[in-house]
Amino acid sequence: MNKLPHVRQIIETAPQSGAWNMAVDQILLQSAFESGIATLRWYTWEPTASLGYFQSESELQTDKRLVNLPHVRRLSGGGTLVHDHELTYSLSLPPSQSLITRPVELYHIVHQCIAAELSRRGANAMLRGVTVKNRQEPVLCFAREDEHDLVLDGHKILGSAQRRRRGAILQHGGLLLAASSVTPELLGLQDLRPRIDLDQLAESLGNAILAEIAETWETGTLTTEELDRVRSMIAGF
Repeated sequence: MNKLPHVRQIIETAPQSGAWNMAVDQILLQSAFESGIATLRWYTWEPTASLGYFQSESELQTDKRLVNLPHVRRLSGGGTLVHDHELTYSLSLPPSQSLITRPVELYHIVHQCIAAELSRRGANAMLRGVTVKNRQEPVLCFAREDEHDLVLDGHKILGSAQRRRRGAILQHGGLLLAASSVTPELLGLQDLRPRIDLDQLAESLGNAILAEIAETWETGTLTTEELDRVRSMIAGF
């Protein structure tokens, strides 16, 4: 695999609104196809429900627990996500990168790097493997099964999805750290491994992924232009 020459890593420690988080991901994808900037971003959320790109808002009504949550639409497909006690990553790659032509491999690389770091911390998660799709999928993404999911003791703790635009790709996914009071049946890392150490988890996971896909990387922030675009996008929501 040809590694990326350079990747910017952004680690946001304060929880943000759904509108902010999705606007930033969209602008990072834009920076990838316009300026050739590759970015790995880590972020957390204020409690939010996010709809998959192709979902109807009416689907929120099928689970009354979701009705009163702020909601936003993701760039990627899939089911509804309840973002609460979660660490989310997004990886934006420009069109010139060889990984763009192998999207399935990108899932495997990222998920296996995350699995290896979690194993080092005492949680031996693994890829789910081949599944049989249901005709009627559940509304909640973490109640669905996909072969690329990371599972721990049979519980899905990480799922990812992708979106392409003008040759660039955005892959993002959520790692459940603990169950939300909204969806207590969806267990996270701390529910399944109460003694797990989550200190500096984003940095450790990021460095594991970047060591696999990049020649060099550095921790950075959004540029002034990117911030202006994010604010303009949120104002238009």
